[in-house]
Amino acid sequence: MNLPVDQLSKVLNSAQNILVVGPVDPSVDVVSTAAAWAIFLLEKKKKVDIVMSGRMPKLNFLPKNIKIESQIEPMGKFKIIVDVSKTKVKQLSYDVKNDQLEIDLIPTDGSFKPSDVQSMSNGYKYDLVICLGVSSLESMGDIFAEHRSFFHKTPIMNIDRSVANENFGQLNIVESTATSIAEISYAALHKYLSKEIATTLLAGMISATNSFQSPQVTPQTLELASQLIIKGADRAGIIEALYRTKDIDVLKTWGKVLSRLHKSGSIIASFLQHDEPGHLPEDFQELVKELILATPYGQVAMIFYSLNFETTEVWLYTISNINALELSKEFEGIGNRQFVKFSIDKNLDDSQDHVIKQIQTKLDLINKE
Repeated sequence: MNLPVDQLSKVLNSAQNILVVGPVDPSVDVVSTAAAWAIFLLEKKKKVDIVMSGRMPKLNFLPKNIKIESQIEPMGKFKIIVDVSKTKVKQLSYDVKNDQLEIDLIPTDGSFKPSDVQSMSNGYKYDLVICLGVSSLESMGDIFAEHRSFFHKTPIMNIDRSVANENFGQLNIVESTATSIAEISYAALHKYLSKEIATTLLAGMISATNSFQSPQVTPQTLELASQLIIKGADRAGIIEALYRTKDIDVLKTWGKVLSRLHKSGSIIASFLQHDEPGHLPEDFQELVKELILATPYGQVAMIFYSLNFETTEVWLYTISNINALELSKEFEGIGNRQFVKFSIDKNLDDSQDHVIKQIQTKLDLINKE
Protein backbone atom coordinates (compact mmCIF):
# COMPACT_ATOMS: atom_id res chain seq x y z
CA MET A 1 0.00 0.00 0.00
CA ASN A 2 1.62 3.22 -1.16
CA LEU A 3 0.76 6.12 1.10
CA PRO A 4 1.87 9.74 0.51
CA VAL A 5 4.41 9.43 3.34
CA ASP A 6 6.07 12.84 2.92
CA GLN A 7 2.75 14.67 2.77
CA LEU A 8 1.44 12.65 5.73
CA SER A 9 4.49 13.50 7.85
CA LYS A 10 4.24 17.18 6.94
CA VAL A 11 0.58 17.37 7.97
CA LEU A 12 1.15 15.57 11.27
CA ASN A 13 4.33 17.47 12.17
CA SER A 14 2.65 20.84 11.65
CA ALA A 15 -0.26 20.05 13.99
CA GLN A 16 -0.30 20.23 17.79
CA ASN A 17 -3.97 19.84 18.73
CA ILE A 18 -5.64 17.03 16.80
CA LEU A 19 -9.25 15.87 16.68
CA VAL A 20 -10.02 12.27 15.62
CA VAL A 21 -13.58 11.62 14.43
CA GLY A 22 -15.66 8.86 12.85
CA PRO A 23 -19.18 8.30 11.49
CA VAL A 24 -22.33 8.00 13.60
CA ASP A 25 -22.46 4.56 15.30
CA PRO A 26 -18.79 3.83 14.55
CA SER A 27 -17.64 0.27 13.95
CA VAL A 28 -15.11 -1.59 16.07
CA ASP A 29 -12.63 -1.01 13.25
CA VAL A 30 -13.09 2.76 13.40
CA VAL A 31 -12.99 3.01 17.22
CA SER A 32 -9.97 0.71 17.58
CA THR A 33 -8.07 2.54 14.85
CA ALA A 34 -8.92 5.90 16.42
CA ALA A 35 -7.37 4.62 19.64
CA ALA A 36 -4.25 3.55 17.72
CA TRP A 37 -3.88 7.04 16.24
CA ALA A 38 -4.44 8.64 19.66
CA ILE A 39 -1.75 6.47 21.28
CA PHE A 40 0.70 7.32 18.51
CA LEU A 41 -0.04 11.05 18.67
CA LEU A 42 0.24 11.16 22.46
CA GLU A 43 3.62 9.45 22.22
CA LYS A 44 4.63 12.24 19.82
CA LYS A 45 3.67 14.78 22.52
CA LYS A 46 0.62 15.96 20.60
CA LYS A 47 -2.70 16.83 22.21
CA VAL A 48 -5.51 14.66 20.90
CA ASP A 49 -9.24 14.13 21.45
CA ILE A 50 -11.50 11.43 20.01
CA VAL A 51 -15.11 12.49 19.38
CA MET A 52 -17.77 10.17 17.95
CA SER A 53 -21.53 9.94 18.39
CA GLY A 54 -24.12 7.18 18.48
CA ARG A 55 -23.78 3.63 19.74
CA MET A 56 -20.24 2.86 20.80
CA PRO A 57 -18.72 -0.64 20.92
CA LYS A 58 -17.45 -1.64 24.37
CA LEU A 59 -13.78 -2.55 23.95
CA ASN A 60 -12.14 -3.65 27.18
CA PHE A 61 -8.68 -3.86 25.63
CA LEU A 62 -8.42 -0.11 24.95
CA PRO A 63 -5.90 1.71 27.17
CA LYS A 64 -7.49 3.41 30.18
CA ASN A 65 -6.22 6.84 29.12
CA ILE A 66 -8.08 6.69 25.80
CA LYS A 67 -11.42 8.44 26.20
CA ILE A 68 -14.09 8.89 23.54
CA GLU A 69 -16.30 11.94 23.87
CA SER A 70 -19.67 12.37 22.18
CA GLN A 71 -19.46 16.13 21.56
CA ILE A 72 -16.89 18.70 20.52
CA GLU A 73 -16.41 21.14 23.38
CA PRO A 74 -15.63 24.65 22.08
CA MET A 75 -13.10 26.65 24.07
CA GLY A 76 -15.45 29.63 24.18
CA LYS A 77 -12.62 32.10 23.48
CA PHE A 78 -13.82 35.59 22.59
CA LYS A 79 -11.39 37.95 20.89
CA ILE A 80 -11.48 41.76 20.69
CA ILE A 81 -9.41 43.25 17.86
CA VAL A 82 -8.40 46.93 17.73
CA ASP A 83 -6.93 48.53 14.62
CA VAL A 84 -3.79 50.36 15.79
CA SER A 85 -2.40 51.15 12.32
CA LYS A 86 -3.30 54.84 12.65
CA THR A 87 -3.54 55.31 16.40
CA LYS A 88 -1.01 53.64 18.72
CA VAL A 89 -1.77 52.35 22.22
CA LYS A 90 0.04 54.04 25.09
CA GLN A 91 -1.66 52.20 27.93
CA LEU A 92 -4.18 49.35 28.36
CA SER A 93 -6.12 48.49 31.51
CA TYR A 94 -9.31 46.68 32.45
CA ASP A 95 -11.68 46.34 35.38
CA VAL A 96 -14.87 44.47 36.25
CA LYS A 97 -17.69 46.65 37.57
CA ASN A 98 -21.26 45.53 38.20
CA ASP A 99 -20.74 42.30 36.24
CA GLN A 100 -19.35 44.23 33.27
CA LEU A 101 -15.83 44.04 31.88
CA GLU A 102 -14.47 47.51 31.08
CA ILE A 103 -11.36 47.82 28.90
CA ASP A 104 -9.60 51.19 28.78
CA LEU A 105 -7.25 52.12 25.93
CA ILE A 106 -5.22 55.33 26.16
CA PRO A 107 -3.77 56.38 22.78
CA THR A 108 -0.35 57.85 22.22
CA ASP A 109 -2.06 60.61 20.30
CA GLY A 110 -5.35 61.05 18.51
CA SER A 111 -8.29 58.88 19.49
CA PHE A 112 -9.93 55.51 18.81
CA LYS A 113 -13.27 55.25 17.00
CA PRO A 114 -15.89 52.48 17.32
CA SER A 115 -15.05 51.44 13.76
CA ASP A 116 -11.51 50.55 14.93
CA VAL A 117 -12.87 47.74 17.12
CA GLN A 118 -13.92 44.26 16.00
CA SER A 119 -14.87 41.15 17.92
CA MET A 120 -14.83 37.48 16.98
CA SER A 121 -15.41 34.10 18.57
CA ASN A 122 -12.58 31.59 18.12
CA GLY A 123 -14.05 28.55 19.78
CA TYR A 124 -11.86 25.61 18.72
CA LYS A 125 -8.41 24.50 19.79
CA TYR A 126 -7.79 22.00 16.99
CA ASP A 127 -5.46 22.58 14.04
CA LEU A 128 -6.02 19.19 12.36
CA VAL A 129 -8.90 16.73 12.03
CA ILE A 130 -8.34 13.04 11.27
CA CYS A 131 -11.49 11.45 9.82
CA LEU A 132 -11.65 7.65 9.97
CA GLY A 133 -14.20 5.74 7.91
CA VAL A 134 -16.09 8.94 7.14
CA SER A 135 -17.35 8.73 3.55
CA SER A 136 -18.88 12.22 3.72
CA LEU A 137 -18.82 14.99 6.31
CA GLU A 138 -22.58 14.54 6.78
CA SER A 139 -22.05 10.94 7.93
CA MET A 140 -20.67 12.32 11.21
CA GLY A 141 -24.22 13.39 12.09
CA ASP A 142 -24.57 16.13 14.71
CA ILE A 143 -20.81 16.41 15.18
CA PHE A 144 -20.60 17.94 11.71
CA ALA A 145 -24.06 19.56 11.64
CA GLU A 146 -23.35 21.59 14.80
CA HIS A 147 -19.81 22.63 13.80
CA ARG A 148 -19.93 23.08 10.02
CA SER A 149 -17.77 26.20 9.95
CA PHE A 150 -15.05 24.52 12.00
CA PHE A 151 -14.80 21.51 9.66
CA HIS A 152 -14.76 23.71 6.58
CA LYS A 153 -11.93 25.89 7.96
CA THR A 154 -9.71 23.24 9.59
CA PRO A 155 -7.29 20.96 7.67
CA ILE A 156 -8.62 17.40 7.38
CA MET A 157 -6.81 14.11 6.89
CA ASN A 158 -9.39 11.73 5.42
CA ILE A 159 -8.70 7.97 5.81
CA ASP A 160 -11.29 5.59 4.37
CA ARG A 161 -11.84 2.45 2.30
CA SER A 162 -15.18 3.32 0.71
CA VAL A 163 -15.38 3.82 -3.06
CA ALA A 164 -18.11 6.36 -2.32
CA ASN A 165 -15.79 8.60 -0.29
CA GLU A 166 -16.19 12.25 -1.31
CA ASN A 167 -12.46 13.12 -0.90
CA PHE A 168 -13.31 16.14 1.23
CA GLY A 169 -9.95 16.37 3.00
CA GLN A 170 -6.83 18.34 2.28
CA LEU A 171 -5.10 14.93 2.45
CA ASN A 172 -7.22 12.01 1.23
CA ILE A 173 -6.04 8.43 1.84
CA VAL A 174 -8.78 6.26 0.36
CA GLU A 175 -7.85 2.62 -0.30
CA SER A 176 -10.89 0.72 -1.55
CA THR A 177 -9.03 -2.61 -1.72
CA ALA A 178 -8.05 -2.52 1.97
CA THR A 179 -9.92 -4.80 4.35
CA SER A 180 -10.21 -2.19 7.09
CA ILE A 181 -9.34 1.29 8.27
CA ALA A 182 -6.88 -0.43 10.60
CA GLU A 183 -5.03 -1.99 7.65
CA ILE A 184 -4.67 1.41 5.96
CA SER A 185 -3.46 2.98 9.20
CA TYR A 186 -0.93 0.20 9.70
CA ALA A 187 0.87 1.47 6.60
CA ALA A 188 1.25 4.85 8.33
CA LEU A 189 2.01 3.61 11.86
CA HIS A 190 4.04 0.42 11.34
CA LYS A 191 7.34 2.08 12.30
CA TYR A 192 5.93 3.10 15.67
CA LEU A 193 4.20 -0.09 16.81
CA SER A 194 3.93 -0.49 20.57
CA LYS A 195 2.00 -3.34 22.16
CA GLU A 196 -1.02 -1.05 22.60
CA ILE A 197 -0.99 0.24 19.00
CA ALA A 198 -0.56 -3.32 17.71
CA THR A 199 -3.51 -4.54 19.79
CA THR A 200 -5.88 -1.81 18.64
CA LEU A 201 -4.96 -2.23 14.96
CA LEU A 202 -5.33 -6.02 15.13
CA ALA A 203 -8.75 -5.60 16.77
CA GLY A 204 -9.87 -3.39 13.89
CA MET A 205 -8.69 -5.93 11.33
CA ILE A 206 -10.26 -8.91 13.11
CA SER A 207 -13.61 -7.16 13.47
CA ALA A 208 -13.73 -5.74 9.93
CA THR A 209 -12.85 -9.08 8.31
CA ASN A 210 -15.01 -11.29 10.54
CA SER A 211 -11.88 -12.97 11.92
CA PHE A 212 -10.19 -12.90 8.49
CA GLN A 213 -13.06 -14.68 6.73
CA SER A 214 -13.95 -11.75 4.46
CA PRO A 215 -13.33 -12.38 0.74
CA GLN A 216 -11.19 -9.20 0.67
CA VAL A 217 -8.55 -10.79 2.91
CA THR A 218 -5.26 -11.28 1.07
CA PRO A 219 -1.94 -12.91 2.00
CA GLN A 220 -0.67 -9.39 2.69
CA THR A 221 -3.49 -8.87 5.22
CA LEU A 222 -2.49 -12.04 7.05
CA GLU A 223 1.16 -10.97 6.98
CA LEU A 224 0.23 -7.62 8.57
CA ALA A 225 -1.75 -9.43 11.27
CA SER A 226 1.21 -11.69 12.04
CA GLN A 227 3.48 -8.65 12.35
CA LEU A 228 1.05 -7.11 14.85
CA ILE A 229 1.07 -10.29 16.92
CA ILE A 230 4.89 -10.35 16.84
CA LYS A 231 4.78 -6.78 18.19
CA GLY A 232 2.75 -7.98 21.15
CA ALA A 233 -0.89 -7.55 20.07
CA ASP A 234 -3.19 -9.16 22.65
CA ARG A 235 -5.17 -11.45 20.35
CA ALA A 236 -6.72 -13.38 23.25
CA GLY A 237 -7.97 -10.17 24.86
CA ILE A 238 -9.41 -8.99 21.55
CA ILE A 239 -11.32 -12.24 20.97
CA GLU A 240 -12.59 -12.15 24.56
CA ALA A 241 -13.86 -8.57 24.17
CA LEU A 242 -15.38 -9.01 20.71
CA TYR A 243 -16.97 -12.43 20.92
CA ARG A 244 -17.17 -13.75 24.48
CA THR A 245 -18.56 -10.93 26.60
CA LYS A 246 -22.22 -10.67 25.53
CA ASP A 247 -24.53 -10.61 28.53
CA ILE A 248 -27.68 -12.74 28.61
CA ASP A 249 -30.09 -9.87 27.77
CA VAL A 250 -28.02 -8.94 24.71
CA LEU A 251 -28.00 -12.55 23.53
CA LYS A 252 -31.77 -12.84 24.03
CA THR A 253 -32.44 -9.68 21.98
CA TRP A 254 -30.11 -10.75 19.18
CA GLY A 255 -31.80 -14.16 19.31
CA LYS A 256 -35.17 -12.48 18.70
CA VAL A 257 -33.76 -10.64 15.67
CA LEU A 258 -32.42 -13.91 14.26
CA SER A 259 -35.57 -15.93 14.97
CA ARG A 260 -37.71 -13.41 13.08
CA LEU A 261 -35.47 -13.17 10.03
CA HIS A 262 -37.06 -13.54 6.63
CA LYS A 263 -35.70 -13.01 3.14
CA SER A 264 -37.50 -11.24 0.31
CA GLY A 265 -35.52 -11.06 -2.91
CA SER A 266 -32.14 -9.60 -1.95
CA ILE A 267 -33.47 -8.11 1.32
CA ILE A 268 -33.04 -9.71 4.74
CA ALA A 269 -35.48 -8.28 7.29
CA SER A 270 -36.44 -8.68 10.93
CA PHE A 271 -38.24 -6.62 13.58
CA LEU A 272 -38.26 -5.58 17.23
CA GLN A 273 -41.18 -4.54 19.39
CA HIS A 274 -41.09 -1.14 21.10
CA ASP A 275 -39.67 -2.46 24.40
CA GLU A 276 -36.89 -4.63 22.96
CA PRO A 277 -34.02 -2.47 21.53
CA GLY A 278 -32.71 -1.50 24.99
CA HIS A 279 -30.56 -4.62 25.09
CA LEU A 280 -29.04 -4.44 21.61
CA PRO A 281 -25.31 -5.19 21.55
CA GLU A 282 -22.96 -2.24 21.10
CA ASP A 283 -21.66 -3.81 17.89
CA PHE A 284 -25.16 -4.32 16.45
CA GLN A 285 -24.21 -2.83 13.09
CA GLU A 286 -21.22 -5.16 12.84
CA LEU A 287 -23.45 -8.15 13.55
CA VAL A 288 -25.93 -7.09 10.87
CA LYS A 289 -23.06 -6.56 8.41
CA GLU A 290 -21.86 -10.10 9.09
CA LEU A 291 -25.43 -11.32 8.60
CA ILE A 292 -25.56 -9.76 5.11
CA LEU A 293 -22.16 -11.18 4.19
CA ALA A 294 -23.23 -14.64 5.36
CA THR A 295 -26.47 -14.61 3.35
CA PRO A 296 -26.17 -15.62 -0.32
CA TYR A 297 -27.23 -12.76 -2.63
CA GLY A 298 -28.12 -10.54 0.32
CA GLN A 299 -27.69 -6.84 -0.50
CA VAL A 300 -29.77 -5.08 2.14
CA ALA A 301 -30.71 -5.82 5.74
CA MET A 302 -33.56 -3.99 7.46
CA ILE A 303 -34.60 -4.02 11.10
CA PHE A 304 -38.08 -2.63 11.78
CA TYR A 305 -38.60 -1.18 15.26
CA SER A 306 -42.10 -0.35 16.50
CA LEU A 307 -41.97 3.08 18.19
CA ASN A 308 -45.72 2.93 18.88
CA PHE A 309 -48.83 1.51 17.23
CA GLU A 310 -48.77 3.93 14.27
CA THR A 311 -45.05 4.72 13.92
CA THR A 312 -42.19 2.44 12.91
CA GLU A 313 -38.50 3.20 12.73
CA VAL A 314 -36.45 1.44 10.07
CA TRP A 315 -32.72 0.68 10.29
CA LEU A 316 -31.39 -0.07 6.81
CA TYR A 317 -27.96 -1.55 6.13
CA THR A 318 -26.39 -2.18 2.71
CA ILE A 319 -23.38 -3.91 1.21
CA SER A 320 -20.49 -1.69 0.11
CA ASN A 321 -21.60 -1.07 -3.49
CA ILE A 322 -25.18 -0.08 -2.60
CA ASN A 323 -25.79 3.50 -1.43
CA ALA A 324 -28.18 3.42 1.52
CA LEU A 325 -28.82 7.17 1.29
CA GLU A 326 -29.97 6.92 -2.33
CA LEU A 327 -31.93 3.77 -1.64
CA SER A 328 -33.91 5.44 1.16
CA LYS A 329 -34.22 8.88 -0.46
CA GLU A 330 -38.03 8.87 -0.64
CA PHE A 331 -38.14 8.01 3.08
CA GLU A 332 -35.63 10.80 3.92
CA GLY A 333 -33.14 8.39 5.48
CA ILE A 334 -30.43 9.90 7.70
CA GLY A 335 -27.02 8.29 8.13
CA ASN A 336 -24.28 7.28 5.72
CA ARG A 337 -23.86 5.21 2.57
CA GLN A 338 -24.02 1.87 4.37
CA PHE A 339 -26.50 2.65 7.16
CA VAL A 340 -29.54 4.92 7.49
CA LYS A 341 -32.48 5.38 9.83
CA PHE A 342 -35.92 6.72 8.99
CA SER A 343 -39.44 6.65 10.40
CA ILE A 344 -42.71 5.83 8.68
CA ASP A 345 -46.25 6.56 9.90
CA LYS A 346 -47.54 3.01 9.66
CA ASN A 347 -47.82 0.12 12.07
CA LEU A 348 -45.15 -2.55 12.18
CA ASP A 349 -46.76 -4.99 9.72
CA ASP A 350 -47.79 -2.36 7.15
CA SER A 351 -44.37 -0.70 7.37
CA GLN A 352 -42.59 -3.94 6.54
CA ASP A 353 -44.84 -4.61 3.53
CA HIS A 354 -44.53 -1.07 2.17
CA VAL A 355 -40.82 -0.43 2.70
CA ILE A 356 -39.61 -3.86 1.56
CA LYS A 357 -41.64 -3.55 -1.65
CA GLN A 358 -40.28 -0.06 -2.41
CA ILE A 359 -36.66 -0.92 -1.64
CA GLN A 360 -36.76 -4.18 -3.62
CA THR A 361 -38.10 -2.32 -6.65
CA LYS A 362 -35.11 0.03 -6.49
CA LEU A 363 -32.69 -2.87 -6.05
CA ASP A 364 -34.12 -4.59 -9.11
CA LEU A 365 -33.40 -1.47 -11.17
CA ILE A 366 -29.87 -1.23 -9.78
CA ASN A 367 -29.15 -4.90 -10.51
CA LYS A 368 -30.26 -4.50 -14.15
CA GLU A 369 -27.72 -1.76 -14.80
